[in-house]
Parts: sequence; structure tokens; C-alpha cells
Amino acid sequence: MRRWFILTLVVLIVAAVVERDRLVPYLPPALSAYLPAQDGGQGGSGGKGGGGRGRSQGGLVTVAVATAADGSLPILRDSIGWVRPVASTVLTSETAGTVAEIAVGDGAVVKAGDLVARLDDRSAGALVAKDEAAVARDQATLDAANDSLARIERLVASGAATSQAGDDARTAVRSATATVAVDRAALAADQVALDKTQVRAPFNGRLGVISPSLGTLVTPGTAIATLTQVSPVLAEFSLPENDLDLLQASLKAGTLQATIDPPGDSTPARTGPVVFIDNAIDQESGTIRLRARLGNDDGALVPGQSIAVRAQAGVESGLVLVPGVAVEPREDGSAVYVVGADNTVEVRPVTLALRVGDEAGLSAGLKAGERVVTEGQGGLRAGARVEVKEAAPQPADGGPVATADKPAEDKS
Repeated sequence: MRRWFILTLVVLIVAAVVERDRLVPYLPPALSAYLPAQDGGQGGSGGKGGGGRGRSQGGLVTVAVATAADGSLPILRDSIGWVRPVASTVLTSETAGTVAEIAVGDGAVVKAGDLVARLDDRSAGALVAKDEAAVARDQATLDAANDSLARIERLVASGAATSQAGDDARTAVRSATATVAVDRAALAADQVALDKTQVRAPFNGRLGVISPSLGTLVTPGTAIATLTQVSPVLAEFSLPENDLDLLQASLKAGTLQATIDPPGDSTPARTGPVVFIDNAIDQESGTIRLRARLGNDDGALVPGQSIAVRAQAGVESGLVLVPGVAVEPREDGSAVYVVGADNTVEVRPVTLALRVGDEAGLSAGLKAGERVVTEGQGGLRAGARVEVKEAAPQPADGGPVATADKPAEDKS
């Protein structure tokens, strides 16, 4: 039994030596210090040439470094949302009648004022024609009354006619004027009735299915088609109520943006301003509803479509930016390996404020201009000397890397 215990202990020690590089980042500093180096040396220049993985011929660990830089990062929040139309309505008949014309097809793109359908308008058209004739007739009577009044007023002025004749002429003019006004009101009412036989688009958009066919008898309120505005559209999503103050401040400042990513590869992501924050928090979910306005000239976004949303709720400035791979998680927080002027490594605790893509923003523990290890951390201990490979790695997404003279750009 004791022999098996000793054999197991030996195997564990060998495994610890072989896998030291993988174990060190996840162990407390006090424990990792007791693990022997792979080359059996003192972790400095005293090891044999051609030592462990990542070491140079002189026994130094070869590392890649990046220079920390002052900068800022966007504050991002992710959510799932849906595409909503800015405007959508069901086009209905306002009067009873038989469908005499379908002017467009199913799914047609129409502009405001375009004719969609027309009911039989012969009776309404006849009434309008009758009213127009009455207006013309009574307008002629009014014109004659005005001419007569002008003549009589001249006669009254010369003493050839009595004042009573003048009063009668003025009364005739007023009566004819009232008659014309009545005719015009009747014409306007019948013109409205005629217009109601035409179903027109109230705004630009895309139609759904045209419900009735030619010859269908419809009544007031019968649905003709659904019209939906397709550009711009709204992205509706929700975020935790804890972000409400930050969101409202960003909305007021005009910096609150949202980027949506539809499923599939054919529709590109697009960004637009957040234009609405709801006036109440959903008590069940503890979230607040927002809407962003997005361009959709290509019609790729369809109302009701699910989308991934990333909202930029603001920008956190005053950070020190480093590649995200330089920051290692520890039991008590985060740490980076700082390479000094003499190429000696220092394990530095840092405060991680944000991660955006391949960048990390630190709020404490590191200064701009200091060098941090981005590759080769596995074989490092505090106080070890390293050989620096100066080529700084580029982010996988092709984005900018912070350098001492060029802070990284904000990502949205």
C-alpha cells in the first residue's frame, strides 16, 4: 500500500513539472512559487541551454509584449430584440359598395396617396356632377343679381329709382349668395362620399395580401390590406433596470446607439440612434424597454424578425488599455505581467473595468507606457528575466491596438 502511495506521489510530481506552464496561471502566487521550473534551474539565466518550452538558448523565457496606453472604451450592453415598424395600419373600406378595381398586387410597395382599390363610384360621381351643375346655375344667378344691383344703385343715385328698389336688389344678391354656399357645401359632402370609394395608402410602405377580389361587396370597415412602413424600422429590446440612469443620461446627450445583428449572413449589421425609453419598468422581468431607429432601404429587415442587439450606453474614459490576453484572472481579482526596463517581470494586480472585443480597460494598477506580457505567461514568475519579442499581436477582428503614441479607438 505504501509503495502505491509513493508511486502515485511521484507521478503527481512529474505531472506538475511537465504541466507547470499550464498550471501556474490558475494557482495562487504562494503555491505556484513552490512548483519547480521545467529546466530544474532557478528560473533565471542559470538553466541549461535548450531548456523548457518558450525559453531561448540562454534559458530566458521569450515573451511578446504590448505597451499600455491611455484611452476609453464604449460601455456595451447585449440583448435580444425584434424588428418593429414605425407605422402599420389595416386599410379598410369607409363605405359600402362593390370592388370595381384592384390597382396593385399582393406585397406591392406603394407611396403615400397611391390608389390601392376602388369601389363602384358611379352613383357618387353622378351626385358630384349634379352638385357642380347646381353651383354653376346658382353662381350665374348670383352674377346677374350683382349686375342688377349695380344698375339700380346708379339709378337710385340719380333719382331715377326708389330706395326700395335698391333694397330689393341687395336682398336678391344675399339670397343668391346663400344659395351658392349651400350648393358648394353639398358638392363638398358628395365629393367626400366619392373619395371614400377609393382606398389609398396613407404613407409609404409595403402591402400585405389584398383580401377582396373584383366584384366583392364590401361594407364600412371591411379590411382591404395591411400596409406596413418598411424604412425606417424600429429595433425594440429590453435592458436591466440597473442601467436606467446611464441610459437616460446617454439618451439626453444624444450618444445612445444600438447595433443590430440579424440572423444569417446575408443581412449586414446596422447601427442607429435609440429614440425611445419606456416610461415604466417591467416588474416581472426588471427590465426597461427601448427602441432604436434603423435605416432599411434595402428592405432586408422584416417586422417581427428576431435580432441580436448591442447598445452603446456610453463611453468610459480615463482607462489604461491593453490587449485582453494580457489580463489573467486570479482568485483575488486580475493581474498582468509587467516587464520592467531591465526585462524583469513583475506580477501586478490590476482592476479590470471593461472588456470590449480583444481590448481590456484597466481603471487601476497600471500606467500608460508600461509593457505587459501578451504571450508566454505560462513560464513566468515574479522577478524572472525575460527576452522580449517586440512584435505586438493584432486583434483577431482587425481592430486597432493601443500603443504608447496611439490610443485605441472606441468600438461601437
